[in-house]
Amino acid sequence: MSVSEPEITSVTDLTDKELTLQWKTIDWSKAEGIVNNLQSRIASAAKEGNWKKVSKLSRLLTHSYYARALAVRKVSTNKGSRTPGIDGVLWTSSGDKMRAVLQLKSKGYHAKPLKRKYILKKNGKLRPLSIPTIYDRAMQTLHALALGPVESATSDKTSFGFKPYRSTKDAFAYLNICLSKKNAPQWIVEGDIKACYDEISHEWILANTLMNKKVLKEFLKSGYIENYHLFPTENGTPQGGTISPIIANIVLNGLDTILAEVFYSWNNGTIDKKHRNKHRVNFVRFADDFVITADSPETAHKILDIVKTFLEPRGLTLSKEKTLVTHISDGFTFLGWNFRKYKGKLLTKPSKESQKDIITKIHDVMYKARARSQSELIRLLNPIIRGWAQYHNHAISSAIFKKLDHIMFIMLVSWARRRHPNKGFAWIMAKYWHRIGKWKHAFSTDSQTLERFSNMKIIRHRLAKLDKNPYIDRDYFERWRVIEHYRKKQISYSKSSLN
Repeated sequence: MSVSEPEITSVTDLTDKELTLQWKTIDWSKAEGIVNNLQSRIASAAKEGNWKKVSKLSRLLTHSYYARALAVRKVSTNKGSRTPGIDGVLWTSSGDKMRAVLQLKSKGYHAKPLKRKYILKKNGKLRPLSIPTIYDRAMQTLHALALGPVESATSDKTSFGFKPYRSTKDAFAYLNICLSKKNAPQWIVEGDIKACYDEISHEWILANTLMNKKVLKEFLKSGYIENYHLFPTENGTPQGGTISPIIANIVLNGLDTILAEVFYSWNNGTIDKKHRNKHRVNFVRFADDFVITADSPETAHKILDIVKTFLEPRGLTLSKEKTLVTHISDGFTFLGWNFRKYKGKLLTKPSKESQKDIITKIHDVMYKARARSQSELIRLLNPIIRGWAQYHNHAISSAIFKKLDHIMFIMLVSWARRRHPNKGFAWIMAKYWHRIGKWKHAFSTDSQTLERFSNMKIIRHRLAKLDKNPYIDRDYFERWRVIEHYRKKQISYSKSSLN
C-alpha cells in the first residue's frame, strides 16, 4: 500500500482505556482515502478482467486495519446497531469497537447462526428476516468493501440497486427516457422473481463469486435459530446480511448482455449501429425487480423464455402471478410509480398502492397518537410526509399531493374531534389551524407547523452517465451530486419566488 498502516497490537496487551483512546484517535479521513483508493484499483482490475490482481487487492483490503475500522464503525452506527444477534452482543463503547477491529480476522472465522424474525409484507404474508451477530455483520461489511467494486465493474449498466450514487430515481429516469418518445416500445415485461433471496443456489454463488470461499461458505451455511431450534440454510442469502444485496446483484448480472446478443443487430461480430435495437428491448433493474421493454407481444414472450433460462441454473424462477406482459396504454407499476401512456403521452405518477400505503401509515400514526398533544403529532408526521413527498417529487405528482393534503385534512379534523367531542367545527379550526404565511389554514402550534405534500416542489431528476463507475469515477459522481444539489435548490427557490 502507498500509505503505511499502524502496527497492530494484540488485543490482550491493551486495557479498556488504551483501546478507547486508540479508537478515538483513528483518522477517519485517512481511513476512507486508503479504502477508496484500494476499491478504485479493484474496480479497474475487474473491468480489465485481471482477476489475479483483483484477488490480490481484495485480500489486501480485507486485511487492512483501516478497512476493518470502517467496517466496525458502519455496523456500530447504522440503524441496526441496536439489534443484537443470537449472542446478544452489541458494541456500545469505544473500547468494544476497538477490540472488534483488532479481532476481525478471516483466518479461522466461523459464523454463528442467524436469529430469525418475520416482518409483514404488503400482501399480508410474512417475510423471513435473518439477523447475524454484530461480529458477523462487521465481517460481511468488511468483505463487501472488496466485493462491491468487483460487482459494480462487471454489472449491467442499467442495474441501479445497492450501488454508490445510484437510486430508484435513476431507474425511473432511464425508464422514462426509454418510454417517452413517439417511437418508444409499447410492450412491457414486468418481472418478479419468486423468493429471490431465499432460493439462490449456494453452488452457483460459490462458483461465481470472487472472494474468500471459506468465509463466503460460512456466510451462506451458518443456519438460523427459530423457536430454540437450529435449522440449516441450504439455499439463499439471508435478508438482513450486509453482503446479501451485493451477492444478489452478482447472481442477476449478465441478463442485459444476453438480451443484447439475442435482440441487437450484429454485423461480423460488431453491433450494427444503424439498426442497433430494432426490437426496442431495454432492460432496467433495481435489486430483484426488473422491467424489460419490447416492440411486440411475440418479442415480450421470447424475452420471458430467455429470462427463465437465465434464472434456472441460479436456482431461481419467475412468479407466475406477478410476472406480466402489459401494453403501455394499460400502464404498469415499478418501484412505487405508475407508468402509463394517455393518448400517446407518457405520464408517470405515484402508484395507487403507494398512495394507499402512505394514507394507511398516517392513519395509524394518528390513531396511536390520539392521546398525544398537537406538537407531538406534528413531530411524528412531518418526517413521514416529507420523506414520501421527496421520493415522488420528480414524477407528475402535483395533483396527487393536493389530493393527499385534502385526505390528511379530513383525518386531522377527525383526530381533533375525537379529542373535543363537545366542540363545534369552527372552535376546532380556530384551536388547531392558524394562518402561516400564504396558508390561511395551517395545522400548527406556536413553534411547529405540519408539512403539506403540496409544499414539495416538482423537480425532474437527471440521470448520471451510465458508463461511469462509482468506484473508478468517484470525482465525476461527486461533482455531479454537487451540481444536481444546486440545480434543484435553484429551481426550488425560483418556484417559491413565483408563488
